[in-house]
Amino acid sequence: MRTRCHVAVLLTLLMVSSGCMGLFGDNESEVQEIDCQQQPNDPSCFVDQITAEDCTLSQVFTGELCRQMIGPSELSYGETSFTFVKGVEIQTLTPSFIGDGPDNWLITPGLPSGLNLNTVNGEISGQADEIYSDTTHTVIASNVVGSTSFSFQISVISEPIQSVTYASNEFMCNKGQSCQISAPIVLGGIVDSWSIDPLLQSGLSIQNDGSIIGYPTLVGHQNYTITAHNEGGSSDTILHLIVVHPPPMGMSYGGNRFDLTIGEEFQSIPTTSGGEIVSWSIVPTLPDGLDLIQMDGSIRGAPTTPQTLTLYQISATNTGGTIDVDVLISVSDLSPENLRYSPNQVQLLAGESIEEIIPSYDGGTVDTWYIEPPLPSGFVFDYQTGSILGTAQEVQEWSIHTIFANNTGGSVSTDFSIKITSSPPDLISWPASEFALRSNESALIIATNEGPIIDSWTISPALPGGLNLLSNGTIEGIPNHGSDWTEYTITATNTGGSVSLNLWIAVHDTRADQHTLLREIGETNWGGTPSLILPIGEWAFPVGLDSEGHPVVSASHVGRGKMIGYGHEGWLDSTNSAFPLRAVEWVCGENAEVGLAFAAGFDDFEDELRAEGHNVHFSVTPDDLSNIDCLLDEFWNGHDDSDNEALLDFMNEGGGLIMAGHSWYWSYSNSDVAHNYPGNKIAKTTGLFVSNDYGGNDVYFQNVPDNYSTLRNAIQAVLDDRVDGIQMDNNDAAIAYSAISSCASVVTLDFTKFWAPLRDLVNQTGYTIIPYSTLWSSVGYDLGEDPVADIILRLEEGLMNGLPANELPVHPSHVEFPGEVPSNASRISRDITVNGTQPGLPSEFGYANARSAIRMSTGLYAPPGEVVSVTVDQNASDLGVSILIGAHTDQLWKKDILKRHSRIHRSWLIDNTNTDVANAFGGPIYVQIPAGSEFGNISLTISGAVDAPMFVLGETSDFEWIYSESEHPAPWAELISNNFIMTVPSYEIRDITSPTQLMEWWDLALSMEHELYGFEPWPRVERAVFDAQISVGWMHSGYPFMAHDLSVPDVVNYTHISENGDWGMFHELGHNHQWMPSTLPGTTETGCNFASVYLMEELVGVDGHSAVDPDQRHTRMRSYFDDGSNIANWSVWTALDTFLIIKEEWGWAPITEALSVYYDLPEEYVPETDEEEFNSWVYYLSNATGYNLAPYHIAWGFPITENVSLALQHLPVWVDDPLRGEYFVYDSYLRNIHDFNTTENSTNIKWETYDNGTNTSLTLFWSLYDMGNQSLLWSNSEDLGAAVVGWDNYELSSLSSNTTYYGRIKASHEQGDVWFGPFNWTTLSN
Repeated sequence: MRTRCHVAVLLTLLMVSSGCMGLFGDNESEVQEIDCQQQPNDPSCFVDQITAEDCTLSQVFTGELCRQMIGPSELSYGETSFTFVKGVEIQTLTPSFIGDGPDNWLITPGLPSGLNLNTVNGEISGQADEIYSDTTHTVIASNVVGSTSFSFQISVISEPIQSVTYASNEFMCNKGQSCQISAPIVLGGIVDSWSIDPLLQSGLSIQNDGSIIGYPTLVGHQNYTITAHNEGGSSDTILHLIVVHPPPMGMSYGGNRFDLTIGEEFQSIPTTSGGEIVSWSIVPTLPDGLDLIQMDGSIRGAPTTPQTLTLYQISATNTGGTIDVDVLISVSDLSPENLRYSPNQVQLLAGESIEEIIPSYDGGTVDTWYIEPPLPSGFVFDYQTGSILGTAQEVQEWSIHTIFANNTGGSVSTDFSIKITSSPPDLISWPASEFALRSNESALIIATNEGPIIDSWTISPALPGGLNLLSNGTIEGIPNHGSDWTEYTITATNTGGSVSLNLWIAVHDTRADQHTLLREIGETNWGGTPSLILPIGEWAFPVGLDSEGHPVVSASHVGRGKMIGYGHEGWLDSTNSAFPLRAVEWVCGENAEVGLAFAAGFDDFEDELRAEGHNVHFSVTPDDLSNIDCLLDEFWNGHDDSDNEALLDFMNEGGGLIMAGHSWYWSYSNSDVAHNYPGNKIAKTTGLFVSNDYGGNDVYFQNVPDNYSTLRNAIQAVLDDRVDGIQMDNNDAAIAYSAISSCASVVTLDFTKFWAPLRDLVNQTGYTIIPYSTLWSSVGYDLGEDPVADIILRLEEGLMNGLPANELPVHPSHVEFPGEVPSNASRISRDITVNGTQPGLPSEFGYANARSAIRMSTGLYAPPGEVVSVTVDQNASDLGVSILIGAHTDQLWKKDILKRHSRIHRSWLIDNTNTDVANAFGGPIYVQIPAGSEFGNISLTISGAVDAPMFVLGETSDFEWIYSESEHPAPWAELISNNFIMTVPSYEIRDITSPTQLMEWWDLALSMEHELYGFEPWPRVERAVFDAQISVGWMHSGYPFMAHDLSVPDVVNYTHISENGDWGMFHELGHNHQWMPSTLPGTTETGCNFASVYLMEELVGVDGHSAVDPDQRHTRMRSYFDDGSNIANWSVWTALDTFLIIKEEWGWAPITEALSVYYDLPEEYVPETDEEEFNSWVYYLSNATGYNLAPYHIAWGFPITENVSLALQHLPVWVDDPLRGEYFVYDSYLRNIHDFNTTENSTNIKWETYDNGTNTSLTLFWSLYDMGNQSLLWSNSEDLGAAVVGWDNYELSSLSSNTTYYGRIKASHEQGDVWFGPFNWTTLSN
């Protein structure tokens, strides 16, 4: 106890302090009173105080004293039986008890899978994931002084079925025909079986999903109770099924008029279609002698009395319905009939004669003949015989003459026609043979007649509504609705005859097309990353827009055919939307012959197409499209020019084409998407352009695209706004902006139908001047303030980057940025040699634009809008190098305010020995070498440029710089070292006097970054370009690294930069050194700060950032660990702390070594998942330090796997890390526990403490049985003391001979226990 200890210490102190006689000597001295505030360590100042540490294991500390612990009793969970539903979270079962709280909770047998016992508080929770029959479970709760238990039953059943609902409660089917009742919606659990009462009639059956199919055989109706069953219960619904005959569909007696003669046998048997007929009826009653036969509905017999022509209605009936037909019947005497002339019409030229034409007839003999009107002059009608003869005398139109043959039984007549003509029509034409008109817009198709006068015009079939055929053959009007391509026959007639000509006419209503395609189609997510499909043609229109309003599915009318384009090849045959089949129907028609292109990968679409009634043809190629209505193909295809011509001819003649694919991936390894991408080689005709810009895969089919999403409408509205003053509202203008701007950046100027009106617009409105200002100024161009002006700005960009060099203007905004070239600056010609061997960076440097083309400086500047000539030899023209004019390549369209035009650079491919290049804004001239090139030296001659200030470390002396190079007239300069290049405004560096010192410093800085990250030699010279405005942030990584021009004064000032450094510059260049597989989750903004910390400390000699000071680190770490060291919150500065603690122990070398491992990893060892990345890093870093750092990183929340932990156990644990005790309580780790020197009555237990944990004490428990991790159940325990790294042992004696013992070691610290074992030993026999 503390009191005895204090007395002993006091006596000792007295003895020592007063000598041998000090306590008993004769000298009496006055006892001094002790001031405990001044001497708190004086023994008399100690005060006894009871704490929790003074209590035994069987006591409870009340705050003032230790009382005896009470064992738990009367344990209960409220119920003795529980029934749970599989897959449903249970309400947590909370125990109740009397006494002090249990330390240990056990349950036997174990709980059903998915349910868990909380061994801290005894709660039972979770959700059962399997069926479980009634089982009794016992929970045991215990503390040091006692235990209690409670038993209950648990069963787990299926979720009961809640409801069964069919689409309707009544269905009607036809006898003998397919009857299909779709599966019902079932709420609740999964159905195991179905029953139906009464049983279904013969021919029908219920399926496993509750659907009913078959062919009913009996007419009638019946209510059925349908029940769904599972272990959890059942649910039923009532369904009323009606079966009727198929209704009669058609009936015909072969004619609708019967003229009968008395006594003549007559029979007419009808033909019917549809269901069988049950009964026949007729109104009114048939004439005497005729009957309606019920067996087959025929009319049979011989009439006995005359009757005038009478209308009869005959009805055929069954349970499915009734069908009626009308017939006319008359009964007469025998009369002449079938009077005929052959020929019965003659067309003669004037003066031409005809021989006698004698009539023929049937029936009775003719008594008299009559003709009305009389024949034309020159012709004779014989009233005795009815014959005709004569000679044509006068020109006339067709005259019709009716000839009557009569007798007492009646009469018969026929017509005889005569026409006398002159020369027939000739030389009639229209501008074309096919005309596509637009619905609700004025149309005019002018006819030209250079032949005889036309008396009349006719057209067949009738023109679409709103169009009219005029008296001169011209077609005009405003068509009021869409119509498909139709061949119209126009006939021109005069006295000499007629001529018929054919025209194809269609009226396109693209708005109606959109509604047709999208009717009842919902939002679709097909996956994949699509290209935009730009509807640039006259008849093209968007169909499916992504979440940003960009078209990823578009359609077009092409010739007499149709086309649809998808932005991704995986969408065309997707089955998770109704749209692909709707697209086929729109393009191909119903029940079409559909061709699947060879090797396009759409063969799996066959079943869906056939189910829609289409016939499918496989492996179709463009050279044989003869047997199909449409073709399904890829945009990214292998078609040559003849194939493309065949496709266009196919569509022009009425065929359909559906293509799918993206070009953004293609563009990574190819150039000129407008002309070289396969799908765009037909785009000028089809009007569908596959952009290399990508869109989203959420396709909003449920919304018909806005009218201004169609490019033609958008362009017209912009023209109306700026030219005619018809102002667009901002919403419409914003939509038009999106439509036009998506096209302007990728559609090249040779797509003249798109660009012609837009070039006129820009010429009329003039060019936009954007005032220069720095980042912090509000001066600039406000994007979105005037969306129509934004459109024009986009068009300016398209023109400035599309016009050939000799057509480029001097853009007036160059004066603001990047700056002017003095008018008196000399235009020079210079021979340039650049190194064409440029490996670039491996693509794993993901923030560095690793595979970007390498810029080779020329020291030359292109004046704005002026042609600069580039000359190379034939070999160089075939290498794929290019000329870049302009250093500022960040695009700014996502900014709110523009400080300069978004795109002021221009790239030109060198594919000829002589190439003219230019930039409307001017800019530095670079030769761009594709990454990975091994071209060696490349020679060029550049003419028409001006000199730019350029300092090259090791080549340009300070003297040359001061008195020559710095004064070159270009507005932008470059400072170049072996490792780093800065592009800065010339006015910022003209007064620098020691560029060598400056660039040596920067060269060293980059060299140190390369060394830190361990990738050496670094294969690229890094670049920093300073700009009025950049795409994101204050600075950003990449090639080039971009920064605002406000930074320039500091970074080119040697004194400032060497004394203060630049954390941001080091940080962004650090990004360029981040290797993706070694960049852990959450450390994008951390790994780059290795460079900032390293350079600020080692190069500049300062800390560099307040976030790395000890106080901020402590506050940050305290918060992180108090929150449970959640790895989801591990990022940026907290993550940097993790690395810097390592650095502070071992320096940067292990971090560099660990980073370096990744550069040469075989592909199969490259980590892919977050967990793999965390584990790989800890493994490599541990090996680099020589210490097992898994426990350290586990403390930070790293998800370290057992495999990695085991793989590092050959290394010692870092037990001195500063987290231990301060921020995190570590568990001990014991291994190799075994006995040795075992005798008849003793043994030694030996173990290795691999990790001593935090303030951990060890206790050995042993007994005749293994009692698990329950201290109270063991019969013996031994205090082993504090855990210490290394080997230790403990001797046990007084053991029984020839006996097997079991043991475990418990490691305890303030947050709990960890058990090791079990192990066992057997004593020797006596």
